[in-house]
Amino acid sequence: MTVRKLGGATIEKVEELCGPGFKPGRMFPRFDQEAFDAQKGWMVPEHVQEGSDRLIGSVHTWIVKTPRHTILIDTCLGNHKQRHNAGWNNLDTPFLERLKACGCAPESVDFVMCTHLHVDHVGWNTKLENGRWVPTFPNAKYLFAKREYAHWESERKAQGEGKVNDGSFDDSVLPIVEAGRAVMIESDHQPDPLLTIRDYPGHTPGSVAINLKDQGKQACFSGDIMHHPIQVYQPDWSSQFCWDQAMSAVSRRKLLEDCVESNALLCPAHFPGANAGYVKPEGNSFKIEWDRP
Repeated sequence: MTVRKLGGATIEKVEELCGPGFKPGRMFPRFDQEAFDAQKGWMVPEHVQEGSDRLIGSVHTWIVKTPRHTILIDTCLGNHKQRHNAGWNNLDTPFLERLKACGCAPESVDFVMCTHLHVDHVGWNTKLENGRWVPTFPNAKYLFAKREYAHWESERKAQGEGKVNDGSFDDSVLPIVEAGRAVMIESDHQPDPLLTIRDYPGHTPGSVAINLKDQGKQACFSGDIMHHPIQVYQPDWSSQFCWDQAMSAVSRRKLLEDCVESNALLCPAHFPGANAGYVKPEGNSFKIEWDRP
């Protein structure tokens, strides 16, 4: 586990799962084999499985500690939850033990921030206790983007109980609201002096990035605005999971431009291996320079 320092803050990734998943042609509707092959040399084996071309993805949370607060950004999949994806169904991982090993006991968390409300970003919001889903982080405020929550609340009304985001809205989001721990926020909300929020809609209607800035240095926690490093080089490749593929591509390019301008350390939600880096312009696209320990 690598602790990165940014001014007076620290950043640490805690992984729940990591492994090969979709082939790129299935993941990206605009996939082009020649463009992919041009980058494959450096992507194997950390980011692409050798021999199969399957994209390797990590499911992890970011612990951000500022002088004032302990913040979790995205909370992975969670244990004991019924999911259609066999690899995500009824998990029993030592995720909480990994958090504690990083000096992050559940009681110490001040804020849980979800970049969006898909199933693999909200799971550890709750844990199963005496047959009920209760907040995992009992002293934390859970910050949900108001537009994001409103969209999925509307979807639940239309689709019915247990149908939204593979059931995660019912077992990992609504219990937080019912417990009075949720705070619906706009992008001007600032939970900590070092944190700001910016809208990048497209992957979902209310997806956001969370920026950490101190002493002239910056990091950007981008959620699923991009899933895989190939999208740094091919920002027009939106994933099949994007709510609006064209809007997602516009937001992705804008985020990459913003990272170049601010020299922010890009910290996405699913990059494995060397999981963060600095974005640099390259022609009419971008490249990434990995921040390796």
